[in-house]
Amino acid sequence: MNLLNYLEIIQVQRHDFLNHLQVISGLLQLNKVDKAREYISQVGLEIAHASKTSRVKMPEVSLALLYCLNEAAKYQVEVELTVNSDLTGCGVPGQVIGQAIEQLVDCTLETIFSPEVTGKRLEIILNENDKKYDCRLLFPEPPQTDLRRFENRLASVGELLSPHGGRVNMAIANSGIEIFLIFPRKDAING
Repeated sequence: MNLLNYLEIIQVQRHDFLNHLQVISGLLQLNKVDKAREYISQVGLEIAHASKTSRVKMPEVSLALLYCLNEAAKYQVEVELTVNSDLTGCGVPGQVIGQAIEQLVDCTLETIFSPEVTGKRLEIILNENDKKYDCRLLFPEPPQTDLRRFENRLASVGELLSPHGGRVNMAIANSGIEIFLIFPRKDAING
């Protein structure tokens, strides 16, 4: 986890905030109150989307998710983030999960950014059940994908997770790629 990446996130958020204030101020000066309200609503939705990262109780994972949103914006990739778990009882350390997510998202964004991909969209879903936690990355498969890059990255992430009982898998279906990160619960490791 690179601190420079997180400094960049803070700088981008500060820049965006100041830009939003300028747009709202300009609309109000032009007496376009309805447009200002509409813009504020749009910004509110963007902030609500990014705030989903704070639902996770592992700060390293929250930061990794913010990193993902920031990097996706650079690649002009739409991200749908669904957080159905706060990872409270997860048996894998937050730093390891965060590093695994960052590595896979970097590889994913490089693939999605390929000119052959038309739907530049990434879905990230955090879930849990009584046995495990999982993080799924779903994105369109570009034509003629060279999966060796993914296989190498998956192997690296697998080595990162395996000492903690975690796993990583990939599936290709319906013209899309799905990467699964699976993390055991603490009680499953200790029990």
